[in-house]
Amino acid sequence: MKNIIVIGNGMVGYKFCEKFAAKGGLATHKLTVFGAEPLAAYDRVHLSEYFEHQDADKLSMAPLDWYAEQGIELILGDPVSGIDTAAKTVHSRHGLTRAYDILIFATGSSCFMPDIVGNEKAGVFPYRTIADLREIIRYGNNCGSAAVLGGGLLGLEAARAALDLGLKTHVLEAAPRLMARQLDERGAAVLKKQIEASGVQVHVATVTEEIEGSGRVQSLRFSDGSRLKTDMLIVSAGII
Repeated sequence: MKNIIVIGNGMVGYKFCEKFAAKGGLATHKLTVFGAEPLAAYDRVHLSEYFEHQDADKLSMAPLDWYAEQGIELILGDPVSGIDTAAKTVHSRHGLTRAYDILIFATGSSCFMPDIVGNEKAGVFPYRTIADLREIIRYGNNCGSAAVLGGGLLGLEAARAALDLGLKTHVLEAAPRLMARQLDERGAAVLKKQIEASGVQVHVATVTEEIEGSGRVQSLRFSDGSRLKTDMLIVSAGII
């Protein structure tokens, strides 16, 4: 049997496994999947729903038993750290080595973290994985306010989640309107009105230059010199 290794157990990596198994590929190939996260593939499209139920299983694409039943070796929480193309082997962070005949990359995207002074402080969180959401919930329990960097769809979902956590919430968007790629000025104005009616304060044409605080987030300084006091910053400024 030939060995196939899939690097990445996100939605695309899982879909490959599902389709490959359905077409009978596992009769002639051994499939090994490496996932960087400790959880098996889950639905990122509905990621924000995790705040409602806090049950990762409800977002799961398939239970762990499914992989075992198919004969798929699923290695979680251990990303591939090296590839030897001459020997046709991959090496994981925790020291595993697997040989391949076919190597598939399904590594997906990462949350874009803008190069803002102070972004290493406690209280700055990306908004991309269930692990991120768990940390936001944990940290938010000791906060009174939150700012969300990014006025796109996911950023607005993050703001809704912060509001549901009982936090005074702000959305910060560098563009002159919310969802600038999807909406014209009129549509964005209607959306802004609805978002603000829910209790979220929206700041457009606002460029964050510095995250201030002594070891943790205490305020944000903007390009016009103004400041916003906040206890945490959630970053949803796009993907790379």
